[in-house]
Amino acid sequence: MAILIHKLSRHITVLELPRFQFPYCNCVWIDDDRTGLIDSSPPADGQNFLKDRPIDLMLQSHGHLDHYFLTPYLNTAHVYMHPADQPMAQSADAYLEEFGFNLLVSDKRLHKMYMEAINYRTITVTDPLYEGQVFDLGHVKVEVMHLPGHSAGHCGFFFPEQDFVFTADLDLSAFGPWYGNLKSNIADLLNSLDRLLELKPGFVVSGHGPAIVKENVPARLKAYRDIILYREQRILDCIRRGHHTLPEIARCLPCYQKLPPPEKVFLLYEYIMDMAHLDHLIKTGRLGCENGHYFLK
Repeated sequence: MAILIHKLSRHITVLELPRFQFPYCNCVWIDDDRTGLIDSSPPADGQNFLKDRPIDLMLQSHGHLDHYFLTPYLNTAHVYMHPADQPMAQSADAYLEEFGFNLLVSDKRLHKMYMEAINYRTITVTDPLYEGQVFDLGHVKVEVMHLPGHSAGHCGFFFPEQDFVFTADLDLSAFGPWYGNLKSNIADLLNSLDRLLELKPGFVVSGHGPAIVKENVPARLKAYRDIILYREQRILDCIRRGHHTLPEIARCLPCYQKLPPPEKVFLLYEYIMDMAHLDHLIKTGRLGCENGHYFLK
């Protein structure tokens, strides 16, 4: 699939993959006194764009494969990622654990098939990302925003002088929001979206789908946040209709409503996202749970 190349300024270029295709994402290239790349998974023509370019700083928004897919093959010495996400990018066992396979999928053959299907590979993370960290590349400054929820270590990147945020997998696409890791957290995700709303950036650059979102940014962020709340209501409705266990609730498909292919994988994601909602509903006092049976309070 062809990418679109957007020159945001003399020093900042966005590599856009207009529609989602695993394992690729939109990336930001910074060509300054020092060079930087935020996420590393453009398709073939984006790889040609990066070919033979030395990268001083490789900034990984989080530990999902489709955001670091090419990192092992790029010319970079410094790879940054938040410590909470480093394990799944550096260990196949940790990746499977985070995606719920060890908890919910007993057949180890399916573990192996999944990892082969996604062409999993590890990377070596050399440095941590943390909240408020500032990278000064010369004419461009980049500030790290820890925006957890999608994953525990998910980060965005604020460009204060250009007044935009690379929001990574808070992607404002039709596919999201996604929070199918065991350490995903609904309260964190809602807080991260509220933080972006409070920041009021001039525009955002999304990790998937159309990259540059300039129109109705607050309304788009609110609509994206509201999807999470609508899903929560569907879970409550499911329980009202007499479905009280996690398998019963998941079969109602309150998050996906219709499973994309491959259905077995997305059913696993449904389970984990439902678990995140159920945990949030218990913590906020709207549900109780006894012996694996959820009930309205």
